[in-house]
Amino acid sequence: MGNASDQRDFAVVGSTPRAPRRRAKLSPLTVIGELLFVSGLAVGGYLVWQPWQTEVVVTEKQVELSALDSAAWAEAAEEQPAEWSGEIAVTEKVAPADVFGVLYVPAFGSSYANRMAETTDWWTVLNLDEKGIGRYETTQMPGEPGNFAVAGHRSGPLINSFKEIMNLRVGDPMYVETAQGWYTYRFRSFEYVWPSEVDVLNPFPRLTGAPGVDQILTLTTCHPKDAGDAERAIAYAVLESFQPLSAGPPTDLSAVNPTFGGVTS
Repeated sequence: MGNASDQRDFAVVGSTPRAPRRRAKLSPLTVIGELLFVSGLAVGGYLVWQPWQTEVVVTEKQVELSALDSAAWAEAAEEQPAEWSGEIAVTEKVAPADVFGVLYVPAFGSSYANRMAETTDWWTVLNLDEKGIGRYETTQMPGEPGNFAVAGHRSGPLINSFKEIMNLRVGDPMYVETAQGWYTYRFRSFEYVWPSEVDVLNPFPRLTGAPGVDQILTLTTCHPKDAGDAERAIAYAVLESFQPLSAGPPTDLSAVNPTFGGVTS
């Protein structure tokens, strides 16, 4: 007979193979723990992605699309009469969800530009990163006496067109560019209202403006910021001047907005 080592080797080689061990069943607590871990990763990822999406990706996209709109309108304006009559042109209405203008607000950022479309529908205008600002269809168009009122998200999941609305100060300029020309407005005041107070969309809300004469721009958005939509923040501005596209962008806007070759302040 061989030595002990040989016997041990023989026992290993000649023995019957053992059945594989069964994996222990997962307990409910283990499953719950794994789900919470995955959910935590998803929430954390969203918290990182959402600001980057709205503040970087969408901002750059809006600037690019607005520049394309501006170039297209300028090219079409070359066919218009060379001399301007001096009258304020009225922006032509477009089909629902179509883009008709671009809003520039230096108080929101030196390069801020956001496209404006017809209607305030969430799914075709307000929630889309290539639009984001919608006109209330019952209000006036730029160039018409009355109230040109628009809406935009302040803390939406995909686009926050009016996130910095509280940066506005009395006298701050707001510029609206359309195929008809440039409309320069000056910020006048804020107001906080309940969602049911739709009279802010009246031609001359809260006795603001002279009927048949003044032209108002009204921005509406949710309030408070990042805390639901219990109220509405309303920003009023009054038209200061108009100039045709042939005159180029307003000088003050060009001085701060790099899109038009200006120098960022």
